[in-house]
Amino acid sequence: MFIRKISKALLACGIALTLGACSNTTTQEDISYEVLCPTGAPALATLGAKNVENTTITYVDGSDPLVAELSKKDGSYDAIVAPINVGAKVYAQSDAYQLAAVVTWGNLYLVGSQDNAWEDANNSIALFGENAVPGLVYNKVLGDKVKAQPTWYNAVSDAQQALLTGKANIALLAQPAAAATIAKAKENGTDLKVIANLQQLWQQEMDNDTTGYPQAGIFVKKDSKKDMEKLLSGIQVFDEDADPDQITKTIDEIGADQLGVPNTQIAVNTWDAQNIRYVSAENAQEEVKQFLELFSIEIPETLITQ
Repeated sequence: MFIRKISKALLACGIALTLGACSNTTTQEDISYEVLCPTGAPALATLGAKNVENTTITYVDGSDPLVAELSKKDGSYDAIVAPINVGAKVYAQSDAYQLAAVVTWGNLYLVGSQDNAWEDANNSIALFGENAVPGLVYNKVLGDKVKAQPTWYNAVSDAQQALLTGKANIALLAQPAAAATIAKAKENGTDLKVIANLQQLWQQEMDNDTTGYPQAGIFVKKDSKKDMEKLLSGIQVFDEDADPDQITKTIDEIGADQLGVPNTQIAVNTWDAQNIRYVSAENAQEEVKQFLELFSIEIPETLITQ
């Protein structure tokens, strides 16, 4: 497997390495895959791609590169890992990449020092992603119950810093940043802990059978002649069978920095808390439809691969 990480600027300029398309006579062993993946939880959820022969993964930060590539019917990527809402919105306009599987089911938590601290109007809460998934999920499951004074920040790192510097008593954080924040605070003599699991609150709010919401998925090129089963199966098997030793080994081989996680140990320790779970898009269709309603997006008729 080959791995590369490129900046949004380079990708926007169209500077990307590509593989030639497979001919009709290509055998299963000869198939090669190009995958575009954002850093963070989605990168961990697709670690299994490393074990698939002839697979090149490009890791990027932010959603701009994902949107640009999801829009291309003649794009060079066979699979693109992206937020469900982003992929669905772009697909409605481009009809280029269909959803094959959901791989992450939410990783948002409230961190503070006291249980139910959000009920105290004298407290302050640091939030991020006001008009994106974090803010919309927070407002859906908890917002109207919070009495603490809110401050919205541009990024999770800003909310993290507000909590660590005492500007806020509570912070909305994503794993593994939540675990890193708790560890950092402990070094400075402050005891923090997870005081709310937004994935569990979503399950209760929506009366679902499983925890979490479909956060990120694997989108594959529509009408591609290439057999994607080998890649998808490799990712699924890894997620279903992964143990701490296997996860540690794979992260160390790729590099925590490449994957966009604080370090290997934190990534391993928060694996379960990141709700990494491979579910085929067909089996997750109702959850996807439910989640997209949060963005007033009607699920495109042919978004789900069959």
